[in-house]
Amino acid sequence: KNNNLDIEFCITKKFVPYLLQVRQITLKKKIDKAFNIKLDKELKKVERKISTKFKREKGISGSNSIFGQMPDWNPIEMIGKHPTTLAFSLYSELITKKIWAIGRKNMGYKDLSKFNLMTSFAGQPFIDARLSFNSFLPNNLSKKISEKIVNHSTNKLKLNPMYHDKIEFDISITNYTFDFEKKIKNMYGKILNKNEKDVFRREIKKLTIDNVDISENSNLKKAIKEIEKLKRIQLYSKKGNIHDLKKIIFDCKKLGTLPFSILARHAFFARDLLMSLLNKNILSKNDLETFLSSINTITSEMLEDSLRLSKKNFFTKYGHLRPGTYNIESKRYDKLKNFHIEKKIVKIKKKKFYLSENQKKQIKKLIKKNNFKLNSANDLLEYIKLSIVSREYAKFIFTKSISSILEIISSHGRRLNINKNRLSHIPINNFLNKNFINNKNRLLYISKKNKEKHTIFKSIKLPQVIYDVAGVKIIPYQVNFPNFITRKKIEGEKIFLNNKNFDLNIKNKIVMIENADPGFDWIFGHKIKGLVTKYGGVNSHMAIRCAELEIPAAIGCGEKKFESLKEFKLICLDCSSSSIYNI
Repeated sequence: KNNNLDIEFCITKKFVPYLLQVRQITLKKKIDKAFNIKLDKELKKVERKISTKFKREKGISGSNSIFGQMPDWNPIEMIGKHPTTLAFSLYSELITKKIWAIGRKNMGYKDLSKFNLMTSFAGQPFIDARLSFNSFLPNNLSKKISEKIVNHSTNKLKLNPMYHDKIEFDISITNYTFDFEKKIKNMYGKILNKNEKDVFRREIKKLTIDNVDISENSNLKKAIKEIEKLKRIQLYSKKGNIHDLKKIIFDCKKLGTLPFSILARHAFFARDLLMSLLNKNILSKNDLETFLSSINTITSEMLEDSLRLSKKNFFTKYGHLRPGTYNIESKRYDKLKNFHIEKKIVKIKKKKFYLSENQKKQIKKLIKKNNFKLNSANDLLEYIKLSIVSREYAKFIFTKSISSILEIISSHGRRLNINKNRLSHIPINNFLNKNFINNKNRLLYISKKNKEKHTIFKSIKLPQVIYDVAGVKIIPYQVNFPNFITRKKIEGEKIFLNNKNFDLNIKNKIVMIENADPGFDWIFGHKIKGLVTKYGGVNSHMAIRCAELEIPAAIGCGEKKFESLKEFKLICLDCSSSSIYNI
Protein backbone atom coordinates (compact mmCIF):
# COMPACT_ATOMS: atom_id res chain seq x y z
CA LYS A 1 0.00 0.00 0.00
CA ASN A 2 2.86 2.35 -0.83
CA ASN A 3 4.01 3.74 -4.16
CA ASN A 4 7.09 5.53 -2.78
CA LEU A 5 9.53 2.66 -2.91
CA ASP A 6 13.30 2.29 -3.04
CA ILE A 7 13.88 -0.72 -5.31
CA GLU A 8 17.36 -2.21 -5.65
CA PHE A 9 18.02 -4.63 -8.49
CA CYS A 10 20.73 -5.89 -10.81
CA ILE A 11 20.62 -7.24 -14.36
CA THR A 12 22.70 -10.06 -15.83
CA LYS A 13 24.48 -9.89 -19.18
CA LYS A 14 21.48 -11.72 -20.65
CA PHE A 15 19.16 -9.02 -19.26
CA VAL A 16 17.63 -11.19 -16.54
CA PRO A 17 16.62 -8.96 -13.62
CA TYR A 18 17.21 -9.93 -9.99
CA LEU A 19 15.40 -8.13 -7.23
CA LEU A 20 17.74 -7.41 -4.29
CA GLN A 21 15.48 -5.52 -1.93
CA VAL A 22 12.45 -3.27 -1.71
CA ARG A 23 11.70 -0.83 1.06
CA GLN A 24 9.75 2.32 1.70
CA ILE A 25 11.71 5.30 0.48
CA THR A 26 11.13 6.96 3.85
CA LEU A 27 9.91 5.81 7.26
CA LYS A 28 8.50 9.22 8.09
CA LYS A 29 4.80 8.99 8.82
CA LYS A 30 4.12 12.64 8.17
CA ILE A 31 5.27 13.59 4.70
CA ASP A 32 5.52 17.26 3.75
CA LYS A 33 3.11 17.18 0.83
CA ALA A 34 3.90 20.73 -0.26
CA PHE A 35 7.63 19.88 -0.42
CA ASN A 36 6.83 16.67 -2.35
CA ILE A 37 4.87 18.67 -4.94
CA LYS A 38 7.81 21.07 -5.36
CA LEU A 39 10.19 18.11 -5.67
CA ASP A 40 8.06 16.51 -8.40
CA LYS A 41 7.90 19.82 -10.28
CA GLU A 42 11.69 20.16 -10.20
CA LEU A 43 12.18 16.57 -11.39
CA LYS A 44 9.85 17.24 -14.33
CA LYS A 45 11.79 20.43 -15.13
CA VAL A 46 15.05 18.43 -15.14
CA GLU A 47 13.48 15.82 -17.45
CA ARG A 48 12.36 18.51 -19.89
CA LYS A 49 15.74 20.25 -19.81
CA ILE A 50 17.68 17.03 -20.30
CA SER A 51 15.44 15.88 -23.18
CA THR A 52 16.27 19.08 -25.12
CA LYS A 53 20.00 18.54 -24.60
CA PHE A 54 20.18 15.11 -26.25
CA LYS A 55 19.77 16.44 -29.75
CA ARG A 56 22.07 17.47 -32.57
CA GLU A 57 23.28 21.04 -32.16
CA LYS A 58 24.35 23.36 -34.95
CA GLY A 59 28.10 23.93 -35.13
CA ILE A 60 28.94 20.84 -33.05
CA SER A 61 29.92 17.39 -34.27
CA GLY A 62 28.15 14.42 -32.72
CA SER A 63 24.57 13.19 -33.01
CA ASN A 64 23.90 13.25 -29.26
CA SER A 65 25.51 14.20 -25.98
CA ILE A 66 26.42 12.83 -22.59
CA PHE A 67 26.74 14.79 -19.35
CA GLY A 68 29.05 14.15 -16.43
CA GLN A 69 30.14 15.85 -13.21
CA MET A 70 33.82 14.93 -13.58
CA PRO A 71 34.83 15.16 -17.26
CA ASP A 72 37.12 17.94 -18.44
CA TRP A 73 36.90 20.87 -15.98
CA ASN A 74 35.35 18.51 -13.35
CA PRO A 75 33.16 21.08 -11.54
CA ILE A 76 32.08 18.68 -8.76
CA GLU A 77 35.74 18.58 -7.69
CA MET A 78 35.94 22.37 -7.40
CA ILE A 79 32.46 23.56 -6.37
CA GLY A 80 30.89 20.36 -5.02
CA LYS A 81 27.84 18.29 -5.85
CA HIS A 82 25.32 20.87 -4.60
CA PRO A 83 27.01 24.27 -5.05
CA THR A 84 25.29 27.45 -3.99
CA THR A 85 24.21 29.91 -6.68
CA LEU A 86 27.20 32.22 -6.11
CA ALA A 87 29.76 29.40 -6.35
CA PHE A 88 28.18 27.97 -9.52
CA SER A 89 27.81 31.33 -11.25
CA LEU A 90 31.36 32.43 -10.34
CA TYR A 91 32.91 29.19 -11.65
CA SER A 92 30.87 29.57 -14.83
CA GLU A 93 31.82 33.22 -15.31
CA LEU A 94 35.53 32.69 -14.74
CA ILE A 95 35.96 29.44 -16.64
CA THR A 96 33.19 27.37 -18.21
CA LYS A 97 31.14 30.05 -19.97
CA LYS A 98 33.80 31.06 -22.50
CA ILE A 99 37.37 31.02 -21.16
CA TRP A 100 37.69 27.20 -21.37
CA ALA A 101 37.16 27.33 -25.15
CA ILE A 102 39.25 30.44 -25.90
CA GLY A 103 42.29 28.80 -24.31
CA ARG A 104 41.96 25.73 -26.52
CA LYS A 105 41.25 27.79 -29.62
CA ASN A 106 44.51 29.71 -28.96
CA MET A 107 46.37 26.38 -28.93
CA GLY A 108 44.99 25.27 -32.31
CA TYR A 109 41.91 23.30 -31.30
CA LYS A 110 38.41 23.86 -32.71
CA ASP A 111 36.70 27.10 -31.70
CA LEU A 112 33.87 26.32 -29.24
CA SER A 113 33.78 29.79 -27.65
CA LYS A 114 30.08 30.22 -28.48
CA PHE A 115 29.18 27.36 -26.18
CA ASN A 116 28.89 27.13 -22.41
CA LEU A 117 30.61 23.95 -21.24
CA MET A 118 28.79 23.60 -17.92
CA THR A 119 25.07 23.27 -17.35
CA SER A 120 22.94 22.75 -14.26
CA PHE A 121 20.45 19.95 -13.65
CA ALA A 122 18.56 20.44 -10.36
CA GLY A 123 21.28 22.85 -9.24
CA GLN A 124 23.99 20.24 -9.79
CA PRO A 125 26.88 21.03 -12.19
CA PHE A 126 27.32 18.88 -15.29
CA ILE A 127 29.81 19.12 -18.16
CA ASP A 128 28.57 18.62 -21.71
CA ALA A 129 31.07 15.94 -22.76
CA ARG A 130 30.15 16.31 -26.44
CA LEU A 131 31.50 19.86 -26.29
CA SER A 132 34.67 18.55 -24.62
CA PHE A 133 35.19 15.93 -27.32
CA ASN A 134 34.77 18.62 -30.01
CA SER A 135 37.20 20.92 -28.24
CA PHE A 136 39.92 18.24 -28.23
CA LEU A 137 39.99 18.13 -32.06
CA PRO A 138 42.47 20.11 -34.22
CA ASN A 139 40.87 23.14 -35.85
CA ASN A 140 41.50 21.99 -39.44
CA LEU A 141 40.06 18.49 -39.01
CA SER A 142 37.24 17.78 -41.48
CA LYS A 143 33.58 17.52 -40.40
CA LYS A 144 33.42 13.88 -41.46
CA ILE A 145 36.37 12.77 -39.30
CA SER A 146 35.24 15.00 -36.43
CA GLU A 147 31.78 13.45 -36.52
CA LYS A 148 33.19 9.92 -36.40
CA ILE A 149 35.53 10.66 -33.48
CA VAL A 150 32.95 12.55 -31.38
CA ASN A 151 30.26 9.88 -31.83
CA HIS A 152 32.79 7.17 -30.99
CA SER A 153 33.96 9.04 -27.88
CA THR A 154 30.41 9.67 -26.68
CA ASN A 155 29.43 6.01 -27.14
CA LYS A 156 32.62 4.82 -25.46
CA LEU A 157 31.91 6.97 -22.40
CA LYS A 158 28.33 5.64 -22.29
CA LEU A 159 29.65 2.08 -22.23
CA ASN A 160 32.50 2.93 -19.83
CA PRO A 161 31.21 5.58 -17.40
CA MET A 162 34.03 4.67 -14.98
CA TYR A 163 36.31 6.75 -17.26
CA HIS A 164 34.30 9.94 -16.66
CA ASP A 165 37.24 11.54 -14.81
CA LYS A 166 39.83 10.34 -17.34
CA ILE A 167 38.35 11.27 -20.72
CA GLU A 168 41.58 12.99 -21.87
CA PHE A 169 43.50 9.74 -21.44
CA ASP A 170 41.09 6.82 -21.87
CA ILE A 171 38.38 8.17 -24.20
CA SER A 172 40.02 10.77 -26.47
CA ILE A 173 43.37 11.45 -28.10
CA THR A 174 44.06 15.10 -27.34
CA ASN A 175 47.72 15.36 -28.41
CA TYR A 176 50.51 13.47 -30.16
CA THR A 177 52.80 11.18 -28.15
CA PHE A 178 55.77 8.90 -28.78
CA ASP A 179 53.51 5.82 -28.60
CA PHE A 180 50.91 7.38 -30.91
CA GLU A 181 50.63 4.45 -33.35
CA LYS A 182 49.65 2.06 -30.58
CA LYS A 183 47.27 4.62 -29.11
CA ILE A 184 45.43 5.42 -32.34
CA LYS A 185 45.06 1.71 -33.06
CA ASN A 186 43.52 1.12 -29.63
CA MET A 187 41.35 4.26 -29.57
CA TYR A 188 40.21 4.86 -33.15
CA GLY A 189 41.37 1.70 -34.96
CA LYS A 190 37.95 0.55 -36.10
CA ILE A 191 36.23 3.87 -36.72
CA LEU A 192 38.75 5.62 -38.99
CA ASN A 193 40.04 4.27 -42.28
CA LYS A 194 43.73 4.48 -43.21
CA ASN A 195 43.43 7.83 -44.98
CA GLU A 196 41.43 9.34 -42.10
CA LYS A 197 44.00 8.10 -39.59
CA ASP A 198 46.76 9.72 -41.65
CA VAL A 199 44.88 13.04 -41.69
CA PHE A 200 44.17 12.92 -37.95
CA ARG A 201 47.80 11.99 -37.18
CA ARG A 202 49.08 14.89 -39.30
CA GLU A 203 46.79 17.47 -37.68
CA ILE A 204 47.19 16.37 -34.06
CA LYS A 205 50.95 16.05 -34.52
CA LYS A 206 51.22 19.56 -35.97
CA LEU A 207 49.13 20.96 -33.09
CA THR A 208 51.32 19.20 -30.51
CA ILE A 209 54.63 20.22 -32.07
CA ASP A 210 53.44 23.85 -32.28
CA ASN A 211 52.71 23.80 -28.54
CA VAL A 212 55.52 21.68 -27.08
CA ASP A 213 58.05 24.49 -27.06
CA ILE A 214 60.15 26.15 -24.36
CA SER A 215 61.32 29.18 -26.35
CA GLU A 216 60.43 32.66 -25.09
CA ASN A 217 57.81 33.09 -27.84
CA SER A 218 56.00 29.85 -27.00
CA ASN A 219 52.43 30.06 -25.72
CA LEU A 220 53.64 28.24 -22.59
CA LYS A 221 56.05 31.06 -21.70
CA LYS A 222 53.51 33.73 -22.75
CA ALA A 223 50.89 32.21 -20.43
CA ILE A 224 53.38 32.28 -17.54
CA LYS A 225 54.09 35.97 -18.25
CA GLU A 226 50.34 36.74 -18.14
CA ILE A 227 50.08 35.08 -14.74
CA GLU A 228 52.98 37.23 -13.50
CA LYS A 229 51.10 40.34 -14.71
CA LEU A 230 48.11 39.31 -12.60
CA LYS A 231 50.39 38.77 -9.62
CA ARG A 232 51.73 42.33 -9.97
CA ILE A 233 48.20 43.77 -10.23
CA GLN A 234 47.21 41.89 -7.07
CA LEU A 235 50.32 43.11 -5.28
CA TYR A 236 49.60 46.78 -5.90
CA SER A 237 45.80 46.68 -5.65
CA LYS A 238 44.02 48.18 -2.68
CA LYS A 239 41.40 46.21 -0.78
CA GLY A 240 38.65 47.29 -3.18
CA ASN A 241 34.88 47.64 -2.91
CA ILE A 242 31.83 46.29 -4.71
CA HIS A 243 32.36 48.70 -7.65
CA ASP A 244 35.79 47.15 -8.32
CA LEU A 245 34.36 43.65 -8.94
CA LYS A 246 34.05 44.04 -12.72
CA LYS A 247 37.72 45.02 -13.05
CA ILE A 248 38.89 42.20 -10.75
CA ILE A 249 36.81 39.62 -12.66
CA PHE A 250 38.04 40.98 -16.02
CA ASP A 251 41.69 40.76 -14.91
CA CYS A 252 41.14 37.33 -13.37
CA LYS A 253 39.76 35.98 -16.67
CA LYS A 254 42.24 37.66 -19.00
CA LEU A 255 45.40 37.21 -16.91
CA GLY A 256 44.37 34.32 -14.65
CA THR A 257 41.94 31.65 -15.79
CA LEU A 258 42.69 32.07 -19.53
CA PRO A 259 46.46 31.51 -19.24
CA PHE A 260 45.72 28.82 -16.63
CA SER A 261 43.51 26.97 -19.14
CA ILE A 262 46.47 26.96 -21.55
CA LEU A 263 48.91 25.84 -18.86
CA ALA A 264 46.47 23.11 -17.75
CA ARG A 265 46.41 21.75 -21.30
CA HIS A 266 50.22 21.80 -21.36
CA ALA A 267 50.20 19.79 -18.12
CA PHE A 268 48.06 17.16 -19.88
CA PHE A 269 50.54 17.15 -22.79
CA ALA A 270 53.35 16.72 -20.25
CA ARG A 271 51.74 13.77 -18.50
CA ASP A 272 50.89 12.07 -21.81
CA LEU A 273 54.46 12.45 -23.10
CA LEU A 274 55.82 11.15 -19.80
CA MET A 275 53.53 8.11 -19.91
CA SER A 276 54.51 7.42 -23.52
CA LEU A 277 58.16 7.18 -22.41
CA LEU A 278 57.01 4.64 -19.83
CA ASN A 279 55.03 2.73 -22.47
CA LYS A 280 58.08 2.72 -24.76
CA ASN A 281 60.10 1.18 -21.88
CA ILE A 282 62.50 4.14 -21.82
CA LEU A 283 61.40 5.11 -18.31
CA SER A 284 60.56 2.63 -15.55
CA LYS A 285 57.76 3.09 -13.00
CA ASN A 286 60.44 3.91 -10.46
CA ASP A 287 61.88 6.56 -12.81
CA LEU A 288 58.41 8.06 -13.18
CA GLU A 289 57.84 8.26 -9.43
CA THR A 290 61.30 9.71 -8.81
CA PHE A 291 60.82 12.35 -11.49
CA LEU A 292 57.40 13.43 -10.16
CA SER A 293 58.70 13.60 -6.58
CA SER A 294 61.67 15.71 -7.73
CA ILE A 295 59.32 18.50 -8.84
CA ASN A 296 58.90 21.57 -6.61
CA THR A 297 55.40 23.04 -6.89
CA ILE A 298 53.90 25.92 -4.92
CA THR A 299 52.99 23.46 -2.13
CA SER A 300 56.64 22.58 -1.46
CA GLU A 301 57.37 26.31 -1.48
CA MET A 302 54.57 26.90 1.03
CA LEU A 303 55.91 24.24 3.40
CA GLU A 304 59.43 25.68 3.19
CA ASP A 305 58.10 29.22 3.70
CA SER A 306 56.33 28.08 6.87
CA LEU A 307 59.82 27.49 8.32
CA ARG A 308 61.43 30.78 7.34
CA LEU A 309 58.63 33.38 7.14
CA SER A 310 56.95 35.17 10.01
CA LYS A 311 53.26 34.41 10.53
CA LYS A 312 52.34 37.82 9.10
CA ASN A 313 54.45 37.36 5.94
CA PHE A 314 53.25 33.77 5.55
CA PHE A 315 49.62 34.92 5.57
CA THR A 316 50.43 37.77 3.17
CA LYS A 317 51.50 35.16 0.64
CA TYR A 318 49.21 32.20 1.43
CA GLY A 319 46.41 33.66 3.54
CA HIS A 320 43.96 33.81 0.60
CA LEU A 321 43.72 30.01 0.33
CA ARG A 322 40.53 28.40 1.60
CA PRO A 323 39.20 24.82 1.49
CA GLY A 324 36.38 25.46 -0.95
CA THR A 325 37.89 28.04 -3.29
CA TYR A 326 34.49 29.27 -4.56
CA ASN A 327 32.63 28.94 -1.24
CA ILE A 328 32.03 32.33 0.42
CA GLU A 329 31.21 30.61 3.74
CA SER A 330 34.58 28.84 3.88
CA LYS A 331 37.20 30.73 5.90
CA ARG A 332 40.54 31.80 4.45
CA TYR A 333 43.76 30.62 6.11
CA ASP A 334 44.39 34.10 7.50
CA LYS A 335 40.93 34.19 9.14
CA LEU A 336 41.38 30.91 11.00
CA LYS A 337 42.27 31.15 14.69
CA ASN A 338 43.84 27.69 14.96
CA PHE A 339 45.63 27.48 11.61
CA HIS A 340 49.10 25.99 11.96
CA ILE A 341 51.70 23.86 10.24
CA GLU A 342 53.84 21.35 12.15
CA LYS A 343 57.21 22.98 11.57
CA LYS A 344 59.21 20.01 12.82
CA ILE A 345 58.08 17.74 10.00
CA VAL A 346 57.70 19.98 6.97
CA LYS A 347 61.32 19.93 5.84
CA ILE A 348 61.27 18.16 2.51
CA LYS A 349 64.15 16.15 1.15
CA LYS A 350 63.77 16.20 -2.59
CA LYS A 351 64.99 13.30 -4.66
CA LYS A 352 67.29 14.06 -7.57
CA PHE A 353 66.27 12.67 -10.93
CA TYR A 354 68.84 11.70 -13.53
CA LEU A 355 68.59 10.13 -16.96
CA SER A 356 71.18 7.59 -18.02
CA GLU A 357 73.16 8.29 -21.18
CA ASN A 358 71.25 5.51 -22.93
CA GLN A 359 67.90 7.05 -21.92
CA LYS A 360 69.04 10.46 -23.16
CA LYS A 361 70.01 8.98 -26.52
CA GLN A 362 66.71 7.14 -26.90
CA ILE A 363 64.66 10.23 -26.04
CA LYS A 364 66.71 12.47 -28.35
CA LYS A 365 66.17 9.97 -31.14
CA LEU A 366 62.40 10.12 -30.61
CA ILE A 367 62.46 13.94 -30.50
CA LYS A 368 64.37 14.11 -33.77
CA LYS A 369 62.29 11.41 -35.47
CA ASN A 370 59.03 13.21 -34.62
CA ASN A 371 60.34 16.72 -35.46
CA PHE A 372 59.69 18.28 -32.05
CA LYS A 373 61.04 21.81 -31.42
CA LEU A 374 63.34 20.50 -28.70
CA ASN A 375 67.04 19.74 -28.85
CA SER A 376 67.56 17.13 -26.17
CA ALA A 377 66.05 14.87 -23.51
CA ASN A 378 66.77 17.59 -20.95
CA ASP A 379 64.67 20.03 -23.02
CA LEU A 380 61.76 17.59 -22.93
CA LEU A 381 62.04 17.13 -19.15
CA GLU A 382 62.24 20.89 -18.71
CA TYR A 383 59.04 21.29 -20.75
CA ILE A 384 57.27 18.61 -18.67
CA LYS A 385 58.44 20.03 -15.36
CA LEU A 386 57.67 23.65 -16.35
CA SER A 387 54.16 22.68 -17.51
CA ILE A 388 53.29 20.90 -14.26
CA VAL A 389 54.81 23.53 -11.96
CA SER A 390 53.32 26.49 -13.90
CA ARG A 391 49.85 25.01 -13.90
CA GLU A 392 49.87 24.71 -10.10
CA TYR A 393 51.43 28.17 -9.69
CA ALA A 394 48.84 29.76 -11.99
CA LYS A 395 46.03 28.20 -9.97
CA PHE A 396 47.59 29.57 -6.78
CA ILE A 397 47.74 33.08 -8.26
CA PHE A 398 44.27 33.33 -9.81
CA THR A 399 42.61 31.89 -6.69
CA LYS A 400 43.87 35.00 -4.90
CA SER A 401 41.61 37.05 -7.19
CA ILE A 402 38.70 34.70 -6.44
CA SER A 403 39.33 35.15 -2.73
CA SER A 404 39.33 38.94 -3.21
CA ILE A 405 35.99 38.72 -5.07
CA LEU A 406 34.44 36.76 -2.20
CA GLU A 407 35.90 39.10 0.45
CA ILE A 408 34.52 42.17 -1.34
CA ILE A 409 31.07 40.56 -1.55
CA SER A 410 31.29 39.62 2.17
CA SER A 411 32.25 43.20 3.08
CA HIS A 412 29.37 44.58 0.99
CA GLY A 413 27.04 42.11 2.72
CA ARG A 414 28.12 43.34 6.15
CA ARG A 415 27.39 46.92 5.06
CA LEU A 416 23.87 45.88 4.04
CA ASN A 417 23.50 43.54 7.04
CA ILE A 418 23.28 40.43 4.80
CA ASN A 419 25.12 37.38 6.17
CA LYS A 420 27.37 35.07 4.14
CA ASN A 421 24.82 32.28 3.94
CA ARG A 422 22.33 34.60 2.27
CA LEU A 423 25.03 36.05 0.02
CA SER A 424 25.95 32.53 -1.12
CA HIS A 425 22.54 32.19 -2.83
CA ILE A 426 22.91 35.34 -4.95
CA PRO A 427 24.47 34.93 -8.47
CA ILE A 428 27.60 36.92 -9.30
CA ASN A 429 25.88 38.98 -12.03
CA ASN A 430 23.63 40.60 -9.38
CA PHE A 431 26.73 42.02 -7.67
CA LEU A 432 27.81 43.52 -11.00
CA ASN A 433 24.47 45.21 -11.69
CA LYS A 434 24.31 48.83 -10.48
CA ASN A 435 20.53 48.57 -10.08
CA PHE A 436 20.89 45.61 -7.71
CA ILE A 437 24.00 45.98 -5.59
CA ASN A 438 22.57 48.46 -3.08
CA ASN A 439 18.98 47.20 -3.18
CA LYS A 440 18.95 45.10 0.00
CA ASN A 441 15.33 43.97 -0.36
CA ARG A 442 15.87 42.86 -3.94
CA LEU A 443 19.04 40.94 -3.04
CA LEU A 444 17.33 39.26 -0.09
CA TYR A 445 14.38 38.28 -2.30
CA ILE A 446 16.73 36.64 -4.85
CA SER A 447 18.63 34.92 -2.04
CA LYS A 448 15.46 33.56 -0.45
CA LYS A 449 14.16 32.13 -3.75
CA ASN A 450 17.49 30.50 -4.59
CA LYS A 451 17.88 29.10 -1.07
CA GLU A 452 14.44 27.48 -1.32
CA LYS A 453 15.48 25.91 -4.63
CA HIS A 454 18.81 24.79 -3.14
CA THR A 455 16.95 22.95 -0.34
CA ILE A 456 14.89 21.08 -2.95
CA PHE A 457 17.94 20.41 -5.15
CA LYS A 458 19.81 18.81 -2.24
CA SER A 459 16.97 16.26 -1.99
CA ILE A 460 17.40 15.22 -5.63
CA LYS A 461 19.86 12.47 -6.44
CA LEU A 462 21.23 12.32 -9.98
CA PRO A 463 23.83 9.96 -11.47
CA GLN A 464 27.34 11.31 -12.05
CA VAL A 465 26.99 10.44 -15.75
CA ILE A 466 23.70 11.11 -17.58
CA TYR A 467 23.16 9.74 -21.07
CA ASP A 468 19.35 9.66 -21.30
CA VAL A 469 16.22 11.10 -19.66
CA ALA A 470 15.80 7.93 -17.58
CA GLY A 471 18.85 9.07 -15.58
CA VAL A 472 16.57 11.46 -13.70
CA LYS A 473 14.79 8.57 -11.98
CA ILE A 474 17.05 5.54 -12.35
CA ILE A 475 20.44 5.93 -10.68
CA PRO A 476 23.02 3.37 -11.85
CA TYR A 477 25.75 2.34 -9.44
CA GLN A 478 28.71 4.44 -10.58
CA VAL A 479 31.86 2.34 -10.64
CA ASN A 480 34.97 4.48 -10.19
CA PHE A 481 38.59 3.55 -10.76
CA PRO A 482 40.51 5.58 -8.17
CA ASN A 483 43.81 7.07 -9.25
CA PHE A 484 46.43 5.51 -6.99
CA ILE A 485 49.54 7.57 -6.26
CA THR A 486 52.87 5.90 -5.34
CA ARG A 487 53.19 2.13 -4.91
CA LYS A 488 53.10 2.12 -1.12
CA LYS A 489 50.82 0.10 1.15
CA ILE A 490 49.58 1.62 4.41
CA GLU A 491 47.07 0.79 7.11
CA GLY A 492 45.74 3.15 9.72
CA GLU A 493 43.04 5.23 11.30
CA LYS A 494 41.07 7.40 8.92
CA ILE A 495 39.82 10.92 9.60
CA PHE A 496 37.27 12.84 7.53
CA LEU A 497 37.77 16.58 6.93
CA ASN A 498 35.42 19.19 5.52
CA ASN A 499 36.03 22.91 4.99
CA LYS A 500 35.25 23.75 8.62
CA ASN A 501 37.03 21.26 10.89
CA PHE A 502 40.60 22.58 11.06
CA ASP A 503 41.05 21.68 14.71
CA LEU A 504 41.24 17.90 14.33
CA ASN A 505 44.47 16.02 14.95
CA ILE A 506 45.40 14.52 11.58
CA LYS A 507 48.93 13.38 12.47
CA ASN A 508 49.60 9.78 11.31
CA LYS A 509 46.02 9.53 10.00
CA ILE A 510 44.71 8.62 6.56
CA VAL A 511 42.91 11.83 5.64
CA MET A 512 39.62 11.70 3.73
CA ILE A 513 38.34 14.79 1.89
CA GLU A 514 35.59 15.11 -0.68
CA ASN A 515 37.18 17.49 -3.17
CA ALA A 516 40.74 17.68 -4.50
CA ASP A 517 40.70 21.43 -3.83
CA PRO A 518 43.93 23.51 -3.53
CA GLY A 519 42.58 25.06 -0.33
CA PHE A 520 43.28 21.77 1.43
CA ASP A 521 47.05 22.16 0.95
CA TRP A 522 47.33 22.88 4.69
CA ILE A 523 47.04 19.13 5.39
CA PHE A 524 50.51 18.60 3.90
CA GLY A 525 51.91 20.69 6.73
CA HIS A 526 51.09 17.76 9.03
CA LYS A 527 52.55 14.28 9.04
CA ILE A 528 49.64 12.49 7.40
CA LYS A 529 49.82 8.81 6.52
CA GLY A 530 47.82 8.93 3.29
CA LEU A 531 45.03 10.70 1.42
CA VAL A 532 41.67 9.54 0.03
CA THR A 533 39.37 11.84 -1.98
CA LYS A 534 35.83 11.29 -3.22
CA TYR A 535 36.37 13.32 -6.40
CA GLY A 536 39.48 14.06 -8.43
CA GLY A 537 41.19 12.99 -11.64
CA VAL A 538 44.53 11.45 -12.48
CA ASN A 539 45.99 14.90 -13.23
CA SER A 540 44.16 16.77 -10.48
CA HIS A 541 45.69 19.11 -7.94
CA MET A 542 45.89 16.54 -5.15
CA ALA A 543 47.23 13.80 -7.44
CA ILE A 544 50.18 16.05 -8.34
CA ARG A 545 50.70 17.05 -4.68
CA CYS A 546 50.80 13.45 -3.44
CA ALA A 547 53.17 12.35 -6.23
CA GLU A 548 55.44 15.30 -5.40
CA LEU A 549 55.46 14.56 -1.65
CA GLU A 550 55.40 10.75 -2.06
CA ILE A 551 52.21 10.39 -0.04
CA PRO A 552 50.17 7.26 -0.85
CA ALA A 553 46.75 8.29 -2.11
CA ALA A 554 43.54 7.14 -3.76
CA ILE A 555 42.22 10.13 -5.70
CA GLY A 556 38.63 10.01 -6.95
CA CYS A 557 37.15 6.95 -5.20
CA GLY A 558 33.61 7.91 -6.13
CA GLU A 559 30.60 8.46 -3.92
CA LYS A 560 29.72 4.85 -3.09
CA LYS A 561 33.21 3.72 -2.06
CA PHE A 562 34.04 6.93 -0.23
CA GLU A 563 30.85 6.91 1.85
CA SER A 564 31.32 3.25 2.78
CA LEU A 565 34.93 3.89 3.92
CA LYS A 566 33.75 6.77 6.12
CA GLU A 567 31.79 4.29 8.22
CA PHE A 568 34.92 2.49 9.43
CA LYS A 569 37.69 3.55 11.77
CA LEU A 570 40.58 1.68 10.11
CA ILE A 571 41.29 1.37 6.40
CA CYS A 572 43.98 -0.14 4.20
CA LEU A 573 45.32 1.74 1.20
CA ASP A 574 47.34 -0.56 -1.04
CA CYS A 575 48.52 1.52 -4.00
CA SER A 576 50.75 -1.29 -5.32
CA SER A 577 47.71 -3.46 -6.05
CA SER A 578 45.31 -0.55 -6.70
CA SER A 579 42.97 -1.39 -3.84
CA ILE A 580 41.43 0.35 -0.86
CA TYR A 581 39.23 -1.29 1.76
CA ASN A 582 38.14 -1.16 5.39
CA ILE A 583 39.82 -3.27 8.07
